[in-house]
Amino acid sequence: MSDLDNNFDLEKGYRDSFKDLEENSLVKAVVIDISGDTVFLDIGGKSEAKVSISEFENLPKIGDEVVVYLIRRENKYGDPVVSKKKADTIKEKKLMVKYMKEHQIIEGEVVEVKKGGFLVKYKNIYGFIPFPIFDVTKVDKPEEHLNEKIKFYIERLEFKDRGQRRPQGRAQGKNFKKNDKEEEFVGNRRRVMVDENNVLKLKFLEDRKEGDIIEGVVKNISDFGAFVDLGGIEALLHIKDISWVRVHRVEDHLKVGDKLNVKILNIDKTKGKVSVGLKQTQEEPWDKFARDFNINDVINGTVTSLTTYGAFVQIIQGVEGLLHISDMAWSKNIKNPSELLKKGQQIEVKIVNIDKENRKINLSLKHLLENPWDKVEEKYAEGTKLKGKIKNIAAFGVFIELEEGIDALLHIDDVSWTETVKNPHKIFNVGDEIDVVVIHCDSKNNKIKVGIKQLAEDPWKKLKDKYNNGDLIICKIDNIDENKGIGVTVVENITTYIPLNQIDFGKVEDIKAKIKDFKVGDEVQALILDINYRKQIIKLSIKEFLKREEKKKVEAFLHDDEEDKKFTLGDMLKSKQQ
Repeated sequence: MSDLDNNFDLEKGYRDSFKDLEENSLVKAVVIDISGDTVFLDIGGKSEAKVSISEFENLPKIGDEVVVYLIRRENKYGDPVVSKKKADTIKEKKLMVKYMKEHQIIEGEVVEVKKGGFLVKYKNIYGFIPFPIFDVTKVDKPEEHLNEKIKFYIERLEFKDRGQRRPQGRAQGKNFKKNDKEEEFVGNRRRVMVDENNVLKLKFLEDRKEGDIIEGVVKNISDFGAFVDLGGIEALLHIKDISWVRVHRVEDHLKVGDKLNVKILNIDKTKGKVSVGLKQTQEEPWDKFARDFNINDVINGTVTSLTTYGAFVQIIQGVEGLLHISDMAWSKNIKNPSELLKKGQQIEVKIVNIDKENRKINLSLKHLLENPWDKVEEKYAEGTKLKGKIKNIAAFGVFIELEEGIDALLHIDDVSWTETVKNPHKIFNVGDEIDVVVIHCDSKNNKIKVGIKQLAEDPWKKLKDKYNNGDLIICKIDNIDENKGIGVTVVENITTYIPLNQIDFGKVEDIKAKIKDFKVGDEVQALILDINYRKQIIKLSIKEFLKREEKKKVEAFLHDDEEDKKFTLGDMLKSKQQ
């Protein structure tokens, strides 16, 4: 065979070696040598292909079969030009198409924060995930997610050759830009999180029960409490379940990111809602209080708040007692607790009552001091006469200060034996000093009653002791009214009216004429018709007296045979003038 024939065979063989290798396609290759940073590959052609070792994710070994992308059959040196990285990218894109169709989750890395979202990398392919579909909550600090490994779904693929203009597409497409890290897909991390949370949520609802203690992380804080991530489900930690101490601001007790052990209080499987408590994981303060404290114990506490009716004092953390304004002092008249106490003040108080059923505690300051009422029965025994200053006037009586903190009541019924007092303001003035006598003293109930009328003997008693119905009594005329009758004083301050029909016999006109003969200051004799000591009423009659006197005259005449001398009102008046 000639040299020409040999040359012809070599040229034909060279061409034949490339007849099954198409440019811009994937071809199989075998690693035949590795030298420095270069990997030599046999792709079935005349010459070996060379690839940088940096294009391999894992260091290859001689004899390994790999797939590369044939860019050109030969360069100016006659060597084929291939790319392992581009072949990998093509395979990765094919897989991404498969993952998108089958709704499979893939894992990538956040590599850059961009306007409106994140640039993420999957293998050698870059894509974009907008903020709204990156998380189930608002992304406040996107930089915190840099270099984070994340899982996501592929929402959209936009494979383009470098340098080719991207076509218009969905709203997310506007975020794609031509650069070295060209975005070729849109991812959705939020959907992965929702799916995972739903699975975890169902598992949580199946596995957990009320009363379980579980660790959680504070995810969000609101005015009414906090939301705690329990691993697949967010539970509400209400403000009232944070602490046994009254919580005014959630932020003072919790912050986002705090890890807590909480107790499951309620699970609503229908609505998928869970409520938890933090304070329920600790001993209830009331139980500790009930175990360690008793009535009459003296304790040191802290004033936590002031009201118009008293002060609340913290005994131990989570347990407060009420110090009522009436229990602050025995004698000092405290109108507002702020006169004596201030918030945050440390004070010593005595426990005077524990209501276990309603979990209420009553405290006292004054019970640590000597009670001036303990000695009032010795000092203000019944019958004791004294002076007192009018402190206050009410519709039913007058309050008189006997000493600081000791007041007595002068009731309107104890002002006068004979006069009815309807308005004490017309008789007394605040600040006046008056003479009174103690009529009742009750140290147990802190009550003293005094009287003015008891300073003198009850005239009605004197009247009752001296006179009965039907007795004759001499009265003094106080006033005369021709239409009503005669007003008289019976004894001391006891007065009454003798009506016209009880003054004399005869017609009213005649009696009115005779009544002119009476004068104020004159004494008249009358007969007692009726005395009602309970109602303090006495009824008198001059007419009945005249009738009795006339009867006496008649009886005397019949027995002594004397001339009948009729005794009349005129005779009585004449005898008074003589």
